[in-house]
Amino acid sequence: MHSTQLENIIKYRIVVGYLGEKEQFAWWTSSFFSSGSQVFLAPIFSKTQFLAQCHGVTRAALAVHDERIGTGHVYHLFRLPEDMEQDIHKRLHEPGLAQEIVSLLDSKEAALAFLQQEAGTTIRPDVGPVRIGTIAALRDPKIWRTVAARYALAFAQKSELFPYFSDVS
Repeated sequence: MHSTQLENIIKYRIVVGYLGEKEQFAWWTSSFFSSGSQVFLAPIFSKTQFLAQCHGVTRAALAVHDERIGTGHVYHLFRLPEDMEQDIHKRLHEPGLAQEIVSLLDSKEAALAFLQQEAGTTIRPDVGPVRIGTIAALRDPKIWRTVAARYALAFAQKSELFPYFSDVS
């Protein structure tokens, strides 16, 4: 997978994870990126706090997505094929990327603006689980812009949306 595409997927994952937390849109009950979480996480994860936050919010979002979409023969922003998950884990250790992501999480408005900017396309509003494409489309950079657009619109309309990829309709 192309490096830039993987970076975009990582940014989408963390930004959507942040926006879904209870202080923003409350799609899941976690608060890994709240100001209070730093006090809690710093003593335990002094050198890897950002990684812990990313992992925590990913797990929280994963649970909700899996509950709404189901598991087995489906992928979504928080559950990707193993090779992609391993690449994401490696890339999150890069300080430059971490700094870029942290800057996107300055505020709810900044995170939403990022998703809207990335969207670059007009889509119709949907609610709940929405099939975006086949599993083969997971590696298509254009489809990820559609994913960003769908999340951006759902957050803006204060409705929950769970885009996924599956070969089963």
